[in-house]
Amino acid sequence: MPVAASHPTLSDYITYGTAGKGFWGNTGAYLTSLLKAWWGDAATADNDYCYGHLPRLTGDHSAYRTALDMLDGKVEGYLLFGENPAVGSANSRLHRLALAQLDWLVVRDLGEIESATFWRDGPEIEAGELRTEGIATEVFLLPAAAHTEKDGSFTNTERLLQWHTKAVEPAGDCRSDLWFCFHLGRILREKLAMSSERRDRSLLDLTWDYPTEGPLAEPSAAAVLAEINGCDADGRPLDGYGRLADDGSTSCGCWIYAGCYADGVNQTARRRPGQGPSGVAPDWGWAWPDNRRILYNRASAAPDGTPWSQRKRYVWWDGASGRWTGHDRPDFVVDREPDHVPAPHARGVAALGGCDPFLLQADGKGWLYAPDGLADGPLPAHYEPHESPVGNPLYRQRANPARRRFPHAANPSGPGDGPGAGDDRRYPFVTTTYRIAEHHTAGGMSRFQRRLSELAREMFVEVHPELAALRGLERGGWATIVTSRSAIEARVLVTERMAPLEVGGRRLHQVGLPYHWGHGGLAPGDAANDLFPIVVDPNVTIQEVKAATCDIVAGRRPRGAALRPFVESHARPRDTSPSGDENAGVPAPFPHQNGAVGG
Repeated sequence: MPVAASHPTLSDYITYGTAGKGFWGNTGAYLTSLLKAWWGDAATADNDYCYGHLPRLTGDHSAYRTALDMLDGKVEGYLLFGENPAVGSANSRLHRLALAQLDWLVVRDLGEIESATFWRDGPEIEAGELRTEGIATEVFLLPAAAHTEKDGSFTNTERLLQWHTKAVEPAGDCRSDLWFCFHLGRILREKLAMSSERRDRSLLDLTWDYPTEGPLAEPSAAAVLAEINGCDADGRPLDGYGRLADDGSTSCGCWIYAGCYADGVNQTARRRPGQGPSGVAPDWGWAWPDNRRILYNRASAAPDGTPWSQRKRYVWWDGASGRWTGHDRPDFVVDREPDHVPAPHARGVAALGGCDPFLLQADGKGWLYAPDGLADGPLPAHYEPHESPVGNPLYRQRANPARRRFPHAANPSGPGDGPGAGDDRRYPFVTTTYRIAEHHTAGGMSRFQRRLSELAREMFVEVHPELAALRGLERGGWATIVTSRSAIEARVLVTERMAPLEVGGRRLHQVGLPYHWGHGGLAPGDAANDLFPIVVDPNVTIQEVKAATCDIVAGRRPRGAALRPFVESHARPRDTSPSGDENAGVPAPFPHQNGAVGG
């Protein structure tokens, strides 16, 4: 996305994103073709191809920063498409409090997920932190269609696009996301049709003419895919991103997908199994970019173009035809000879030598370290998590100094975030989250299904027998897990899997929590993500929910208004055990305020 202060013109943005070598030297072609796909005939060289219609970044607009801005009353409305931050995001309690500060909230999902019902049955209602009659958020719950009720494609981590065809029409008022977005845009454009405001041109100039079909006027997903694929000035579908130009003669909704609709055929719908010993099935679906099943596959051949191994040969240089060939589509300039040496001042693709297989790197080489692009590079380093009961044994810096923290009263950090890590008895254990086979992500598609709910009915906590004995936890009984953010309860599962670790001369216990549960559905339970702080990595802002400091005690958590005092009182400093005690760092049982949990 362009930054308002740094990229006022299309030329500025292209210059910023263009590499001196390799296929990122064609950034101008990718971006110009994207603008043509979005704004069509309205995008011309005279108006910078409608670059001015693009929104600009003016700061941090990530999901977590937005949630904190919601909580502080800086965001009026929010749309959730298949997301459930009231359960699935770190510090879920903060998200529920934040949703209560909105003017309006649109939730599109398969059922009444927790993000849609927080105002009436969220834990904060029971605890008295929120009152239903005091929440002004107007929630619009719009039933969504499942993937069996709509056409479209899946893209997996293999980069493979596979088309799925609608099996049945959506029931009742359920609609696809494509239907919702298209008709919302159509209605808005109709309402603004007579507007002369400059701000409305970005919406009115859009290419918003997708054909609809069927009784629900469903937009054609295939037409959207064809627009993403792109076409030339005569409307002919592009066969790959190498055809994109920066003069406005091509359009393409996403350059890496150029070719997925080559020859006007939905290449992602192909179902021809692979033949031969290579294991490559080039006619099964379509892989981005350019249907290449292995990226940088020119590296499977030696610098002279011969396979490193004849038995495992994959792509190689065919001197007789003067082209790269093989089992896969060559991820290289197909007619560039292995011994080609570029001209001294060549730029972009022309600057790639015949033995530069890494086409999207700025130098065409494979990198052992990242000299550019990482906020905490160039080499990987070991850091402890944001919260940790131990120090960093390698160097003085305990946690990643570039990690992004969000200081806020509703987002406190435990004692593991500081120089005294390991010395505090309040949260002596490490908690982590994971998945189980019976449920899916935050549970919105599984806890609302009877059979899956029967397979895994209750939220549980997994502990080692040593920790169970230390804390008086009984298999099948209740335990309370507490951090500086909140406390949750779960059934106890005692297993050998959650083995303690020997770290720095002390025995460190782990507490395992599946993160699928929330207060809604047929199998409700406390949300594991209530326990974790909002702390993200500095590059792609992924939440840190794999480790945090915690305590665990036997029994159920306090109910109602007693919950917050319990969390806050647990956070108060307490005396440490004598040095050398095998239980150093393990607090004595902490009685709950309301007596609901035994010591």
